[in-house]
Amino acid sequence: MRFSHLLLAAMVLTTLPATARPAEAEHQRPRIGLALSGGGARGGAHIGVLRALEELQVPIDYIAGTSMGAIVGGYYAAGYSPDEIERIVSETNWIEAFSDQPDRRGTTMRKKALDAKFLIPHRVGFNRGRIQLPLGAIEGQQLDQIFERVLMGVREISDFEDLRIPFRAVATDLATGAEVVIGEGSLPDAIRASMSVPGVFAPVLLDNRILVDGGMVNNLPISVVRSMGADIVIAVDISSPLLVREELTSVVSVTEQLSNFLTRRNTIQQLATLGPRDVLIVPQLGQFSAADFVKVLDIVADGYDAVMVSRAALVPLRSPGESRAQTVNLAAAAQDPYVVEYIEINNRSVLNDDIIRSRLRLRPGEALDIARLEDDIDHVYSLDVFQSVTYDLETRADGSRGVIINAIPRSWGPNYLQFGLEISDDFAGNTDFSLGAAYTRNALNSLGGEMRVEFTLGREDLLEFDFYQPIDRNARWFIEPRVFGTREQYNVFEGDDFVAQLEIPGVGFSFGLGRNFSSTDLLRLEYELFRGDADVLIGDTDILGEESVDIGEVVLEYRHDSQDNPWFPTSGHLYVAGLRAARDSLGAEIDYEQAYFGGSMAYTLGRNSGLLSLEAGYSIDDAAPLERWFELGGFGRLSGLVPDQLLGRHAGLATLALYRRLNDVDLFPVFAGFTLEAGNVWRERADIDFASLRYSGSVFLGADTPLGPLYLAYGRSDNGDSTAYLFLGNPWKARRY
Repeated sequence: MRFSHLLLAAMVLTTLPATARPAEAEHQRPRIGLALSGGGARGGAHIGVLRALEELQVPIDYIAGTSMGAIVGGYYAAGYSPDEIERIVSETNWIEAFSDQPDRRGTTMRKKALDAKFLIPHRVGFNRGRIQLPLGAIEGQQLDQIFERVLMGVREISDFEDLRIPFRAVATDLATGAEVVIGEGSLPDAIRASMSVPGVFAPVLLDNRILVDGGMVNNLPISVVRSMGADIVIAVDISSPLLVREELTSVVSVTEQLSNFLTRRNTIQQLATLGPRDVLIVPQLGQFSAADFVKVLDIVADGYDAVMVSRAALVPLRSPGESRAQTVNLAAAAQDPYVVEYIEINNRSVLNDDIIRSRLRLRPGEALDIARLEDDIDHVYSLDVFQSVTYDLETRADGSRGVIINAIPRSWGPNYLQFGLEISDDFAGNTDFSLGAAYTRNALNSLGGEMRVEFTLGREDLLEFDFYQPIDRNARWFIEPRVFGTREQYNVFEGDDFVAQLEIPGVGFSFGLGRNFSSTDLLRLEYELFRGDADVLIGDTDILGEESVDIGEVVLEYRHDSQDNPWFPTSGHLYVAGLRAARDSLGAEIDYEQAYFGGSMAYTLGRNSGLLSLEAGYSIDDAAPLERWFELGGFGRLSGLVPDQLLGRHAGLATLALYRRLNDVDLFPVFAGFTLEAGNVWRERADIDFASLRYSGSVFLGADTPLGPLYLAYGRSDNGDSTAYLFLGNPWKARRY
């Protein structure tokens, strides 16, 4: 099993298949079995093989498949035609298929906020004092939904002998290393087990056995299809050849070679069992790798050509009228409404069932809408508690139909460690960084309480303890107490001249009460108390009026976040609007009020995307203290100026960013673009004037990397200031002032 096999599961997206197998014809001819091997994207050749066999009118009585062969073979056995399977392949979104992340727009507002703070999305478990990793890099949440959707038409068939063509999937028992031939149960689960590359996909638990990719023990299941009753075997081998010495240049290629040893060894053993009546088809795929899904349609053609090369050996097997090219009418099968009479929650976590049920729009008496149900399941999965959330359709003995929601908690939770990194460098000696770590314990109780300890080190040092507790059974209302210690530095400029660097260390406490209106909208009321001292580290010591910093304030804030991507959004909106009031009676040194707004709107046309961002901050009566002043400067925030060069009690900024995607590599998308910016800060309300706006712009290259968004940019301001930037972080996020 190669690492590249992780791509092979994606051959499974959309549509609804056929069901019932027609009555058996009397066989006056040898029974023919088809053995389909694994091989990643190279398995697209199986589609071409099936198409050619149908054209030659060669009937297939049995199918056995491993990994990719199980996917294509399982679909064909269920009733899909080669053309339909090819369409599924061409319409597959590979990145979505291999991601456990639900649509961001459906995730909770809390998770969106936490994800924006820590750029590195990956976490590890930390349970019983030790690091714990998931069973696979991909847990398979999206894959499970894809298989269920595609094979909906055979959901009531549990014996694979009853499929249109009898079928077997081959998997490996991870505990014993034994071959496991799956011929009954759930067809989606069988296929999922057969393609679960160890370390890449989480294993599948079936009949109390932990199952992984069958290529480890039988990559070309000739023996399996022969045991099903085949007199003649057509074997299709699309496995990758061993790498030559010159190709062994990295740990990836070495790992792939070790995997190749396993699959080639058992493949050779299977090939040795072929007899003179059997037919071996080996498509010429030397130029294609197991990861070449973007070229999969070309691979299909090579499979077709390989059959035609072996045409002479196959023509004697023709049986006109017995080829199973005519599939069941899929459209008719899809039109049968499934009216749901009951809904059951199989919840194995500590969460209350009502929290899950509140995210389901389906009600008894309604016809099942698969697309809507999958969207609701994504909402349940986005609670960030479950390893998988799936559904089963059930028909009871009395004929009533229902939906079973299965919610399985993560095996490596509920304690997690996460790390973050943010860097800004202007290549002129001004470097800011933030290195962070967070410990999170979720699912503390039946209402979904969560505890989080966060530590960051850099320009702002922070140690924070946060407790988030929903207080109703639908997890709409919540409270959030927080205690923290912080030390933050401020650079003070007069115009373009640096005059001082301040540092404000202190400790604080806050208590929030909030309401989640949906997965995109949140209203929050918070009280914050902070005690600290201001020190001048560099420059003019007279810049400080008071050395003590006493904050006591109430903040009312509304947030909306419907953007599809936090770094390079192509659609959706992000808004933050708030009012802040400080009073002596609340613990503040001085009374002041502020209003602030930050937001962005994303749009796209083809490969081109745009982001319009607006920010505004206003201090009533010009009374806000220094630690509540607004900041501008840096990439995307008046490019050409150093980060946070401008400080003032009032601020306004408008930014238009246009960017174009340069490549088709979904794992590492690269963009090029530019920004146009206008804004300024003002210390007194009387100074606010459109004539005083400052203008800047930038050009940039950006990439969505595993560490977060990375930018290389050059910015220039209207007064001639220019700065180059290396920026790891998100300049477009609406800030909480």
